[in-house]
Amino acid sequence: MRKLSVLNTIGLTYLTFFMMLPNLTTACTIFCGKDKNGHVWAANNEDGSYSFANYINVFPKTEDTKYSYFTLSYESEKNGENGGIEGGMNEAGLFYDFNSISTTLIKDLHEKKSFPQGDFKILSHILANFETVQEVMEFFDVYWFDVGFNSAQMHLADKYGNYGIIGPSGSRLLKNEKYQISTNFDICGNEDSSNKERYWRFPIVKKNLEKQEVGLASFTDICEMTSIKGKGFYGGHTIYTNIQNLNTGDIWFYFTSDYKNPFKTSISELVSKGRKSYLIRDLFKTHPISVLYDNYLKHGGMSTFKMYQGLDLSEERKKEILAVFVHLFQENYNMELLPFLEQHLKSNPTGHWMRSARAIVYYQNGNVEKAKAIVKDYKKEVPDTSMEVDKILNLFEGNFEANTNVTIELNGFQDAKQVFVKGLPVAFDFLIKKDGKWIGKYKIDEGVYNYLFVVDGKEVLDSRTPVKTTASIYEDFYSSHQLCIGLSNEAYQVKIKVKVPNKDDNVYIAGNQRNLTNWNPIFRLRKISDYEREITTELHLPAKFKFSRGNWKTEAIMKNNTKDDSGEWLPMRYSLDANDTTYEIMGWEAKN
Repeated sequence: MRKLSVLNTIGLTYLTFFMMLPNLTTACTIFCGKDKNGHVWAANNEDGSYSFANYINVFPKTEDTKYSYFTLSYESEKNGENGGIEGGMNEAGLFYDFNSISTTLIKDLHEKKSFPQGDFKILSHILANFETVQEVMEFFDVYWFDVGFNSAQMHLADKYGNYGIIGPSGSRLLKNEKYQISTNFDICGNEDSSNKERYWRFPIVKKNLEKQEVGLASFTDICEMTSIKGKGFYGGHTIYTNIQNLNTGDIWFYFTSDYKNPFKTSISELVSKGRKSYLIRDLFKTHPISVLYDNYLKHGGMSTFKMYQGLDLSEERKKEILAVFVHLFQENYNMELLPFLEQHLKSNPTGHWMRSARAIVYYQNGNVEKAKAIVKDYKKEVPDTSMEVDKILNLFEGNFEANTNVTIELNGFQDAKQVFVKGLPVAFDFLIKKDGKWIGKYKIDEGVYNYLFVVDGKEVLDSRTPVKTTASIYEDFYSSHQLCIGLSNEAYQVKIKVKVPNKDDNVYIAGNQRNLTNWNPIFRLRKISDYEREITTELHLPAKFKFSRGNWKTEAIMKNNTKDDSGEWLPMRYSLDANDTTYEIMGWEAKN
C-alpha cells in the first residue's frame, strides 16, 4: 500500500517488480469456460490502483517463433515483453493471466532450472511457442524464475478446453471441466477461499457460471458484477476487462466500468497491423475518464473539475470517476486537482494522509494559515490520530527537527510554487524555500536511495548535485541523485558464497540495499555445487544480509552467528576490511 509520502516511487519499482514477477495489481478476477458449441471463453478483470497507462502489445510471428500473440501491460509498452506482462493470448488459442496471492515457498524448486534466456523472456516465450496448457505445465516442470513468482499464480486456458493453474505451491490441470475460476487465494496450496470479505468475487462467478450459458453475454455480466468501482483509500478499480473466444480469436475490451460499449477486435486483426502497442484509453475516446483526462492534459485540473461537475451520470459513476482523479492528485500534488480532493472529502472524510496532502498544497501555494487550520481541525476531530501534527506544523513555520541527518537542496526555481523530493522514505516530502534555495531536512535510516525533485509537477535534477545514471527494470536508464547513508558512495562488485547443509537446499538472500532486494527474501542464489550457492552483484559496503529458504519463517541459522536483544538473528556483513567472507548455513528456522 502507498505510504503518506505520495511521490516516493523511485527505487520501489525495482523492488515491487521482483516481489511480484509478473508485475501484478492488487487483485484480479479470472475465469474461463466452454460454451454449448465447444468454444472456450476466457475473461479477466484487471483490478488495482488506477493507472491511465495500460497497453495492448501486439507481436506478429517471426522466423524464431511459432505464433503471433498480444500481451497486456502497465505503465510502459516495454513491460509487454519482459517480466511485467499482465496477461495475454496467442493465435493458437492459448490464454493466461495472473492473480496475486500470499507469499508462498516454491514447491520442488531444487528440481527446477533457470531459463537459459533469463526470467524476462519466460512469459513471452510461452505465448510465442506454446499451443496448449499441457505444454506450459511441462515447461514449468523443468524451469522456474530465478527471482520472484512466489506471490502470484498463473491462470491458463486453451481452445481445446484444458484449464490450468500454476503457482509456487504447485500446479493443477483440468480437462473436460465446465469452467475454472481464480481470484486471490492460492488454489494449488489449498488456501481457504471462505473469507467472504477478501474473496467475495469468487462465489459470484461460480454461482453465475453454474446457472448461465457460457458466452459473451454471461461473461460480460459476471465481469460487471465482480468489478471494483473506486473502493478503498487508494482508489481500487477494475481498470479494464478483456474477454476472448479462444477458438475464433475474437476479443472484447471494456474500460472502467462501462460494460455497454466494448472495443471489439480479434487477434488476426491486431496482428495484421504489425508490431504495435495501443494505449487502451485511446480506444475509448468518448469514455468520460478518457475525455476528462485528455482535458486535464490540455487545460489543467480546474477546467477538468468543471467538466466533471457537468457530467450527466449516476452518482455512483461520478463517485468512481472522482476517486480516479483523487488518486491522480495523490500522485503529483497538483494544486489544480485540489477541487477533486475537496469534493471527495465532503462525503468521505478519510485518513490523515488526505488531510495532510490538502494542507501541504495550501502551504506551498502561500496560504500558510489555511494549511495550519486544516491540520489543527483534523486533530480536534481525531485526537488520537497518528498524523505527526507537531512536526507538520513546525514545517509550516519553516522549522526542521533537530535530529535530522540528511539535508536535501534544490538550487534555482525561485518562481516555483510546489517542490517535492521523490525517492526518499520520508513522511513529509515537500521542500521549504530558504536562503534562495529549496531545502528539506530528514532523519533517514541506513541505505542507498536514488532521488530527484518534482517542481510544479515536473521531474527535475539539481544543477549542483552529482547525477547518477541507473539501469531500470525496463532495460532503460534513468538519471537521479544518489544518497548513501552509512554505506560507501562507491559500489563494488562482490561475490557472496555460502555453504549449505543439504544438497537440495534453495537459498534466498535479502539485505540492506536495492541489489539485495531491500530485505525481501525473493532472490535465489545460483547453485555452483552440491553444497555451495553463490551470487555476484554490485553492492555498497558494508553490505548486510540474511539467507532464507524463501520467507522469514525459514531463516538460515548461520555458523558463529548470534541473536540481538529481541531474539532475532543478526545479519551477515560484507565489508572491504573483513577478515572472513565465508558464510556457512548450519540449519533452518521452522517458525509457524
